[in-house]
Amino acid sequence: MIRLGVIIAEQSLPKLQAVQGELGKSELILLTYSRLEETKALYTEHCHRVDGMIMTELSYRYLELQWGGFPVPTYAYHIHEDDFYKILFQISLKRPNLDFSRVFIDFIYDENGYLGLKEVLGPASFPQTKQLPEIREDFYDTALEHHVSLWRRGAIDYSITRVGNIVPQLEELGIPHLYLFPSQKSLVQQFEHIATEIEVLKLADNQIAVGHLSIHGLDKEPPGINDLELKLMLLHKALLEFTVEAKVPFIIQKAGNSFELISSAKDLRAITDGFTRCSLTAFLHGSVPFTVDIGWGTGDTMYKARTNAQSASRQSSASTMHGTFVIQMNGQVIGPLGEESCLDYRNEVSPQLQLLHETTGISTLQLQKIVAVLAKTERSEITAEELAYHLGVTIRSANRILNQLEEKGVAEVTYVKQEKLRGRPKKIYRIQLGPQAPG
Repeated sequence: MIRLGVIIAEQSLPKLQAVQGELGKSELILLTYSRLEETKALYTEHCHRVDGMIMTELSYRYLELQWGGFPVPTYAYHIHEDDFYKILFQISLKRPNLDFSRVFIDFIYDENGYLGLKEVLGPASFPQTKQLPEIREDFYDTALEHHVSLWRRGAIDYSITRVGNIVPQLEELGIPHLYLFPSQKSLVQQFEHIATEIEVLKLADNQIAVGHLSIHGLDKEPPGINDLELKLMLLHKALLEFTVEAKVPFIIQKAGNSFELISSAKDLRAITDGFTRCSLTAFLHGSVPFTVDIGWGTGDTMYKARTNAQSASRQSSASTMHGTFVIQMNGQVIGPLGEESCLDYRNEVSPQLQLLHETTGISTLQLQKIVAVLAKTERSEITAEELAYHLGVTIRSANRILNQLEEKGVAEVTYVKQEKLRGRPKKIYRIQLGPQAPG
C-alpha cells in the first residue's frame, strides 16, 4: 500500500474524501490549509511518514519557490482539459446568454497555453484573464482583489477560479462564480498514476548498490607490506569518517587489498547528487595522501551489483583522471563523475561495433566511449587531443585509435588546422560509427 500525503485547500476536503474509496493501492492522508504559508509546516511534518506528497499546483509552486526542491517524491494534481471543457459546456447550458468575454478566469494565461481555449473562442468572445500575482503569503488577498475589482467595476458577470480558499469571500460578496476542481475520475487516474510511479521509484531505491575502492597503482608498483597496510588503514579510517559526515549507513568490508561499500541505490543517488558528482571522491581527495579508484554498481542481486562495481572500478583505474564511474543494473555507464569529460552510455555492444572491434582490434569499450563522445559533443569531427581528453587516454593512444579507424574507412581526415606558424599541424577527423559503418 502506497501512503500519499495530500495537501489541499479546506474547500476541497469533501471532494478528496470522495476519492479515497476509489483508490485500490494507495492510502490518502488528507492535510488541509487555509493560508498558503501553512503548507510549509504540513509538508515538513508529514513528508517522512508517507511515500509521496501531492498538492495543488498553487502550493507546489509556492513550496518550490521557497525550497527549490523536495525531499520525497512530490506531485501537483491538475485540471485536465476534458474537465475544463465539460464545465464550460455545463455553464453554457445553465447560462445560455452568458457572454464569455465578461467572464474572468484566474488560472489560464499564456504560460500554459490557455488550455487550448484560444483555438475554440475567437478574440471577441475570449474571457478575461490575468496572470496571478507572485506566489507569497498575501497571495489570496491579491487574487481575490482581481475578482472583486472587476465585479465592482461592472466588467464581468461571472468568475471561474482554481483558488479554493477565496471561494467563501466570493460567496459572501455575492459574486457569481464557479470553483473549478478536477473530476473524481480525473483525480483517481492521476493518483493511481502517481502511486504506480512511486512503486517504480521504490523498487529502484531498493536495488543494491556496491562501491569498489582500491588504491591506484597497486597492480603496477605494489608497495611494501608496511606501506600497504598503512594506506589501507588510512582508507578505512576515512571511509568511517565519511559515513558519519554524510550520514549514509554503508556496510564497509575489506576485500583483499580493496574495500567494498554496500548500500542502496537511493543512498548512492544521494552521495552522487543524482549521478553527477561523487562526494565520497571529494572527501577522500582531502583525507588520504594517495589516489583511490572508485567504481559503483547497482543491481537486483548482490552478485550483479558487485560485478558492476568491480567493472566500474577498473574503468576508474584506466582513466587518466581516476574519477568515479557508475554502472547501473540496466548496463548504463556514467563517468567520470564531476568531470567535463563525463560520458553516459549503455554497456551494450551492437553488431556493428562488435564487427569493428574484430577488424580493428580496438576494444568494444573504447568504441562505445567514442560513440558517447560524438553524442555528447553533437558533432562527428574530433581531434586526437579531444578524444584523449574524453577517453582518459594519452594523445599517442588517441592517435593510434584514430589511425586504426581511418584505415578501416570509418574515419577520415577532413582538414588540417594550423594553429601556429610553427609546429606540426593538427588533424581533424570525421568519424562515422553506427549502422552505416563499414565492416
